[in-house]
Amino acid sequence: MRLGLFVGCAAVSVLATTAPLRGQDKQGQTTWELEGLRSGFCVQLLLNPTSELLEELPKGYHPVPASAATGLHISLRSVIEGQPEFGGWSPSQVCFTTVDTIRTKEFSLKDGSGRHPQLLVLWTVLAAGPSGGPQDVALDLFANSDRLIRSAREAGQDVHDAKATIGKVPAEDVNGVPSTEDRFQVKLGGTTMTWDGHLAGDRVPTSRPVEIRWAVSGERGAVVTGTLIWRAEYSRAMAGSLTIEGNKALAKALRESPTRFAGPAFRGGGGEVVLEH
Repeated sequence: MRLGLFVGCAAVSVLATTAPLRGQDKQGQTTWELEGLRSGFCVQLLLNPTSELLEELPKGYHPVPASAATGLHISLRSVIEGQPEFGGWSPSQVCFTTVDTIRTKEFSLKDGSGRHPQLLVLWTVLAAGPSGGPQDVALDLFANSDRLIRSAREAGQDVHDAKATIGKVPAEDVNGVPSTEDRFQVKLGGTTMTWDGHLAGDRVPTSRPVEIRWAVSGERGAVVTGTLIWRAEYSRAMAGSLTIEGNKALAKALRESPTRFAGPAFRGGGGEVVLEH
């Protein structure tokens, strides 16, 4: 089953971060340094409150409905303002990071050809923990490197295999002219997401890093945390279409959501992933 939709453009607020996390791992941390940020962007969606995925949240956590969330992304806020019946659904996002190089204290991953970047994918939902404050809780994590998957598991976080295909849309117009639209396709377990489109508008310089922090159930039920930071040089809006294939949890969640908004895309610079354990 396939689902296609238009993905528009909207402003985004950039979160302030703590001091740069450079250098060697600190005790209880595993750090991946990201170099050559090809693109970092998120797909915003609303998660059905009846989803079985919400039963897998860490003990003591419960989903936060969009109607109770503060700082809601504009694409989600406009939905619940126009369709209040979705106010009980929870804000969720699938964030993609593609970079040229990932360095850890043990190994480096680099794509010299420029055709096969390193890929990280983080899927979260907004939930409230024992402290009562809302935060992102990971529903799944993916990477296209076995070494990163092992590194994450050693830090107590379960990461699954992903594959990415990046290039131009393989199509021609009636005159035989090849498409100039970009294609970003990822396979995440039984779900395939394909974005076809282009960057729109002017470059917007990024004055501050973007930070996404999450909690997740680790080994023996313990809650562990992670942080993804993009130190991008600029961002641009994304315009195009998102197609969903598959019948697994992620595909179902995306298909059920009344909105699936992609962008903006952050580019240039680097960043880090820090796994606390």
